[in-house]
Amino acid sequence: MTEPIAFSANRPGRVQSEFDVEFDPSTSTVFWWMTPRGRPCFTQQFLISVREFELPIEQSGGYIDFNARRCHVANYVVGSRVPGVFNLGGDMSMFIQAILRKDVTTLRAYAALCVENMHRRIRGFGSGISTYSLVQGRAFGGGFECALASETIIAERSAVFSLPEILFNMIPGMGAISLLGRRIGLSKAQEVVMSGLTFTAKEMRELGVVDEVVDDGTGDQSVRRIIATRARRANSYRAMSAAKRCFLPVDLEEMRRIVEIWVDAALRLETRDLRMMARLVRAQDRMMALTEDETILNNLFGDHVTAVGSG
Repeated sequence: MTEPIAFSANRPGRVQSEFDVEFDPSTSTVFWWMTPRGRPCFTQQFLISVREFELPIEQSGGYIDFNARRCHVANYVVGSRVPGVFNLGGDMSMFIQAILRKDVTTLRAYAALCVENMHRRIRGFGSGISTYSLVQGRAFGGGFECALASETIIAERSAVFSLPEILFNMIPGMGAISLLGRRIGLSKAQEVVMSGLTFTAKEMRELGVVDEVVDDGTGDQSVRRIIATRARRANSYRAMSAAKRCFLPVDLEEMRRIVEIWVDAALRLETRDLRMMARLVRAQDRMMALTEDETILNNLFGDHVTAVGSG
């Protein structure tokens, strides 16, 4: 059996190159906060870092070491420390280069990492762990898919969700169709995927995608409150989670087959499609520059500053 990840009271958190992690022993909860370098998207190195951290949890049967004592993880929360952004999705710069080279191997390897990491959470690490996504800000493309991999999605009111792949003649390939289809039905999932629209947290709640919408700035305390409340009926929630996974199982092979469809479609993209993808990358870079400037101004002048250069 793999040695569990170790935490201690003096060092309850672990800082990785792409994310920070903390453990709350009072509720046996791991909080996993994305802190990517540069554009907040899923680079291959980010995905490898995720696997290196999460795989031992799965292989140890859902255990970590805390103060030299083996503890079973009851809850696993995924969130982001990037202001205004949960995650912007796949590494489109890499996609463009791989598609131009007709590099099937790179695309497949990247997608395989994505779905394997997601499937680990979809199945509760194979040990009954309740999984939560806390969405604060933008969850686009693969970022939206990442949120969908958790059993419970909690979003702040200003959070927005989008699957923009249709804008460059693609579809999302790392779980959106499988997971949205199971949450809201295949027909409605197809509408969301093919629309390319951006949805608010309220709209996602009304569709049945988001489980709870909370006020801005309260996401962290809200997810902790929900976990504490559910702990009073932990046996019922654990059994319901297991029953739902039996009723609507998500097979890793299904996700891998859809990945192959995604790779084939990517290699058929034309020059105009790749140009649109490049435009989205540049738009993301501009958006992140704006977000950073807004944060600086808000720190200086208060949260009433909403846009750089406005007013």
